[in-house]
Amino acid sequence: MADKQAVTELLNHAGVAYDVGDSGFLIEMFAPDNPVFEMTISGGDPIAFEGSEAIAGLFSGAMDEQTDQRRHVITNLYFEDEADDSVTAVSYLVLISVENGRLTVLSSGMYTDCCVKVGDDWKIQKRSLALDLPY
Repeated sequence: MADKQAVTELLNHAGVAYDVGDSGFLIEMFAPDNPVFEMTISGGDPIAFEGSEAIAGLFSGAMDEQTDQRRHVITNLYFEDEADDSVTAVSYLVLISVENGRLTVLSSGMYTDCCVKVGDDWKIQKRSLALDLPY
């Protein structure tokens, strides 16, 4: 059976890592072999970033453009397709921006994370994010 607490901590740490600019963790949270980050915005066509280099470019490019402080709130987490060495985690995202003394909800969405056991650690093999609005 999957270690749900370890997977929960991985996904929560991912949100905080983005908010504090921990790009090392953001790459290390993905499985080393063929990781994928796929995103759809407002029901549009999926955009896929395949491999660690492409995923790192996505994160660094987005961080470089932002002037605000982002807060990724991960909630309503539940698990599907649970096995000893893999699990699918589904959760909500509420994306908050703080800038110039104002707090703004930028978007919301749903993550579907296919996680696998790599050695003693849990990693994300494929992360799909369906955003309700552009950010």
